[in-house]
Amino acid sequence: MRNASIMYMDKTTELNLIASVCDGDTGRYRELVDAYSGRIFALVYKMTGVREDAEELAQDVFVKAFFSLKSFRGESSFSTWLFRIAYNMTISSLRKKKKIVFSHDIDKVGAIVDDTDDEILKKRVQEAEEERLETAISELPPQDIFLLTAFYKEDKSLAELTQITGLSMSNVKIKMFRIKQKLSTMLTA
Repeated sequence: MRNASIMYMDKTTELNLIASVCDGDTGRYRELVDAYSGRIFALVYKMTGVREDAEELAQDVFVKAFFSLKSFRGESSFSTWLFRIAYNMTISSLRKKKKIVFSHDIDKVGAIVDDTDDEILKKRVQEAEEERLETAISELPPQDIFLLTAFYKEDKSLAELTQITGLSMSNVKIKMFRIKQKLSTMLTA
């Protein structure tokens, strides 16, 4: 299920802010940072699994975007352009480290004890299933984690994913299909 609750800055507002920043009103860049910093951090964190690395990379993304802002042509939304920078920088960082650390929150899963209340039992089973899914996702390669997160949590379209990753539309569709198959296999094993 795609998350429809995420609010995006409209394109006209984005373009006006970008024009203001490019015209010298650099203080307005803070509005763009405020609008997108949470989502950029979340995506980078999903890919790295390390909070400190994600915080540093997210800051670097906004610095790079600031200095590259004049190259933004408005062919895509600003968020798509920004996500592409975040994606490329994170993949580059992970390659440099040559190790990938995934976030596991196994401690959250508690043993289901003798609860007689069906609602409590149902809730705990659902939490355990969600935890299994999150654990399975964390075991995927960073590019796959990014695609899932951008599509399902950030509501990015397949077309936007092609712009962000540089992959063809058919390649993105195939990757998404294979990721879902892999997750299904992991969860039924």
